[in-house]
Amino acid sequence: MESSTLLTVFAGIVTLAFVAQCIAIWFLSRDLRRLAVRAEQMGTDVARTVEQLKGQIETFVGTVSSTAERIKTLQENLTASSEVIHRRIVSVDRFLSDTTESARMQIVRIQDAVDLACRRTEQAVDMLYRGVIAPVSEAGAIVNGLRAGLAILMRRAKGPVVRTSHQDEELFI
Repeated sequence: MESSTLLTVFAGIVTLAFVAQCIAIWFLSRDLRRLAVRAEQMGTDVARTVEQLKGQIETFVGTVSSTAERIKTLQENLTASSEVIHRRIVSVDRFLSDTTESARMQIVRIQDAVDLACRRTEQAVDMLYRGVIAPVSEAGAIVNGLRAGLAILMRRAKGPVVRTSHQDEELFI
C-alpha cells in the first residue's frame, strides 16, 4: 500500500500541477488576448498617426516642391535680370566713353577755334596798328616836325618860341 498511496499522492500532485498549469495558461491566454487587443488598438492608432503624418508629409513635400519651383523660377528671373542689367551697364559705359571722347574732341575744336580767333584778332590789331595807327602817328609826327620847323623859321623872324608840351616831343621821337 505504500506504493499505492505513494502513487495516489504522486498522481494527486501531478493533477494539481496540471490544474495549476491550466489555470496559469488560462491567465496567460487572457492576458495575451488583452495584450493583443491593446497592441491592435496601438497598431490602429499608429496606423492612423502614420496616415496623418503621411498626409502632412505629402502636403509638406508638395509645398517644398512648389516652393522649389518658385525659387527656381525666381533664380532664372534673377539670372536673366542680372544679364540684362549687365548688358545695359556695358552699353551705358560704352555710351559714356563715346560721349566723353566726343566732348573731348569738341573741347579741342573749341580751343583751336579760340586760339585761331585770338591769333586773327592779334593779327587784325597788328594790321590796324601798322596800317592805320602807325601811319597816323607818323603823319602827326611829321606835321609836328613841320610845325616845329616852321616855328623855328618863324621864330628867327619873331623871337624864341616856348614849347607847350612834352608829349609833342615823344611823338616826334
